[in-house]
Amino acid sequence: MADLIYDEVQLFAICLFLGMGLALLYDMIRIARRLFKHWNWLVDLEDLLYWIFTGWAVFQTLFQFNRGALRGYAFLGLFAGVLLYSLTFSRLFLYLVERLLPGWNKGKGFLRKPFVFLHNFMRKTLKNIAYQVKMAIRGR
Repeated sequence: MADLIYDEVQLFAICLFLGMGLALLYDMIRIARRLFKHWNWLVDLEDLLYWIFTGWAVFQTLFQFNRGALRGYAFLGLFAGVLLYSLTFSRLFLYLVERLLPGWNKGKGFLRKPFVFLHNFMRKTLKNIAYQVKMAIRGR
């Protein structure tokens, strides 16, 4: 009997940490959306992949630790983990990211300059080569 209760408490704790981990993962997706420009279809795709992964992770957890049986306290643990993370760590994490975001935008522009230069150089060079090939084909 004590083993059964211990297993249930263990499943609740695992679901609690799984909920916190899934909320952290979604916060990272939200941060990536703030750092990099996203099109609407990409946001939808990210959300779809997140929810597919979430469903898979919850299924695997329940299957591995509870032989696939659905228990209310497991879902309560997931919900409590998400709620606990959202009310504590998430706010701190997102606050720190908001404080660092202006520096990131400046740094992103600085890191982007060499690639823009290389892109423009290659574009002009290839355009010049294409023009020369075109003139050679025409016989001029």
